[in-house]
Amino acid sequence: MSKSGSGKLLLFGVPLLVVITAWALAYSPKPIDWTLSFSKEDTQPFGSKLLYDLLPVLFEESEIETSYASLHSYFDDDYDLNTNVIIINSGLYPEPADIEIMTDILEDGGSIFIAAQDVSEELKSWFDLKYEFSLNFHSELNDSISHNLANRKLKRQLGYWYKKGMTDNYFAGYDTLRTSVLGHNTEGKTNFIRIKEGNGNVYINLNPQAFTNYNLLVRDNYEYAFKCLSYLPKQRVIWDEYHKIKYDHQSRSTLSFIFDRFPLRLAWYTILIGVLIFFLFQSARRQRMVPIVKPPSNSTVNFVETVGRLYYSRKNHLDIARKRFKYLQAFIRSKYYINTSEMNDDVFQQLADKSTLPIRAIRQLFDMGNNLDKIQHISEEDLEQFNRRIEFFYEQCK
Repeated sequence: MSKSGSGKLLLFGVPLLVVITAWALAYSPKPIDWTLSFSKEDTQPFGSKLLYDLLPVLFEESEIETSYASLHSYFDDDYDLNTNVIIINSGLYPEPADIEIMTDILEDGGSIFIAAQDVSEELKSWFDLKYEFSLNFHSELNDSISHNLANRKLKRQLGYWYKKGMTDNYFAGYDTLRTSVLGHNTEGKTNFIRIKEGNGNVYINLNPQAFTNYNLLVRDNYEYAFKCLSYLPKQRVIWDEYHKIKYDHQSRSTLSFIFDRFPLRLAWYTILIGVLIFFLFQSARRQRMVPIVKPPSNSTVNFVETVGRLYYSRKNHLDIARKRFKYLQAFIRSKYYINTSEMNDDVFQQLADKSTLPIRAIRQLFDMGNNLDKIQHISEEDLEQFNRRIEFFYEQCK
């Protein structure tokens, strides 16, 4: 090919390649967004579009409105306060004027449903609340959290189990004279209450993830969310979007704004790929060839792999599991200086504090390891399950 032909290929081919690649990246599926949104507009796992779309089924013949403003701005002097207000968000920190409106709503016989992990100090003081956080949000153990309702007509015998993306917050104290327990977790700790205030009621659930798209689609956990909302009377419903927008704007970055809009996303990828190709061509023109130096082979790794294949070929799963457990104990002794010869509740708690793993997961792992000395054989599936738990422990200890 002549130099002129090569030049034309570079002149037209490279820009065309940049545009095609950027177009493909811009149209490629976006990764799943696991952000805690709780918005009725979002179809992402932790949005609330599914719940909002089904509200007319729960509140038949009731008007459903959406508030994009603060409570004191939304409710004017002529507005009927005898209504239901639903607020689902990570946290609720209302302004003093909003608290005044909430007081008026409750005095007029309205109801306020709050599903939030945390509320402001003013609300805690008003309702005399104390609660504890139990954050298992990134747990890899399936079915680790269960919620249930206290009413015998609404409760489910085995509770509602959640796979992941769920908290296990619970109330540590409340005013028993005006508070009714409506729900609890699998340990019997209260996580859903009703507080009598004025002529109305306040409903507080400490685990808002139960009302999101993802958890509504897991088995029949949608029943838990709708049973919680069924305590609200059949009247006008106000769905709060203000607090979701407020906190979402505070947390969104410039890149998230770009990636949410196709033209900006296409332009971003075009610039990025163009700069990358420019540097590649410049480096090819000016940099000398770098000789390839083969790294020295790691004979230790080859030896370990050979021994591992030997054990696996002989199907000696029990011996492999025992050695894995011994290596785990040695790792704990060397990293956290904890004596693993005699494990008790104090040692489990000490290891949980240092490794940030739930004490229940640590106890289950050691129970499985100690049981290896009492059995004669384990299956390949049991070995893989035990190995996954050990690898999960190592990953959390990095």
